[in-house]
Amino acid sequence: MALLTQAGSEGLAVVVAGLTLFFLGGAPLLVLGTDLVVASAPPQRAGAASALSETAQEFGGALGLALLGSVAAAIYRNEIVVPDGVPVEAAEAARDTLGGAAATAGELPPELAGPLWDGARAAFTSRMQTAAVMAAAVLLVVAGLAGVLLRRTGPATPVADAPAAGVH
Repeated sequence: MALLTQAGSEGLAVVVAGLTLFFLGGAPLLVLGTDLVVASAPPQRAGAASALSETAQEFGGALGLALLGSVAAAIYRNEIVVPDGVPVEAAEAARDTLGGAAATAGELPPELAGPLWDGARAAFTSRMQTAAVMAAAVLLVVAGLAGVLLRRTGPATPVADAPAAGVH
């Protein structure tokens, strides 16, 4: 996420590189987490454990994105500087989203468009940096909790093969 705030003239290449690094770093954690959940379940419950793990990962990702997005939107609305002389409706559109600010700036005279766009970009960058720092802090706390809570967890002992339900 931090790389996304720096995607100036390089544009797409920086975004693709950042997302590639993010997913290369995160994918092994998801695999290990699912393996931990599935290995701790009895064989006949492995499918349900895997489904529950996947649901928890999806829900956690969606909840985290919603919370960070809400904080970022609040920061953007609070930090954007709308120059005097911008019509009220245009100022509201610019305060809503960066896209609204870009559309508004495109319809304004250059003496208002430049300062509006500069303020919107600065507010957007600030919100992305704040959201990235918050995400990193949560990740550090969770990593610390995992280290403490899973410290005494040894390797999973294989569960004896139980006969499948209905098989004698």
